[in-house]
Amino acid sequence: MSDKKVKNDKNDNPHSEHRKRLRETFRNADIDGMPQHNILEFLLFYSIPRKNTNNLAHSLITRFGSLSKVFDATYEQLLEVDGIGESSALLISLIPGICRRYIEDKSKGKINLSDPKDAQNYLKDKFYGCKTEVFYILCLDSSGNLINSCKVAEGTPGTVLVDKRNVMQTACRNDADKVILAHNHPNGVAAPSREDLELTNEFSSMFSTVGIRVVDHIIVADNDTLSLASVDKFKKLFIQAAI
Repeated sequence: MSDKKVKNDKNDNPHSEHRKRLRETFRNADIDGMPQHNILEFLLFYSIPRKNTNNLAHSLITRFGSLSKVFDATYEQLLEVDGIGESSALLISLIPGICRRYIEDKSKGKINLSDPKDAQNYLKDKFYGCKTEVFYILCLDSSGNLINSCKVAEGTPGTVLVDKRNVMQTACRNDADKVILAHNHPNGVAAPSREDLELTNEFSSMFSTVGIRVVDHIIVADNDTLSLASVDKFKKLFIQAAI
């Protein structure tokens, strides 16, 4: 009976032997050494069960330029690729978010962010795969240990509107002694705009009235990060918060 079933599977799906070989390769080899298109080809097995996904994987790499850029593509952009349907577009677009949640879960525990470099590295993971501007507030205790990391606003790829009252309430609700402001520039560089500097100054003044210190504002653009508190000409933005 089992032999007959195997035979029927082969007749029904002419690519079954190739898929079996590729599955064995992934089980026995280090994925770091696999070609990019093979990784995509294998992933697409789970949204396209009965077709050759090798050519489609190559098409995705050609269209977007690399494996990471395929995963960074939006759901709508993926649907523009011939052969990519709703299930495949959703599966691919979920990968960055899944990776981000994995990294966050692995880093649970006592995290000290007193050193700006540690805060920058922490936030790189926080913004991993984000395609729109997102604003976070990191609530810290008096020793710089992380109490909570809170997303307080999400906007477009080029801007984010922040509700100052909501940010203040979030910090107070978490009994923060210090806070780090953070946002990303998905399509740019980690350099502050005039609006970023004005917002930092406003938050420093606002938080100082309730005894909470704004100790930094960190901007993330992919692997590039900037700590405003570490740049001499921006340090004055945080003086009010230190009173």
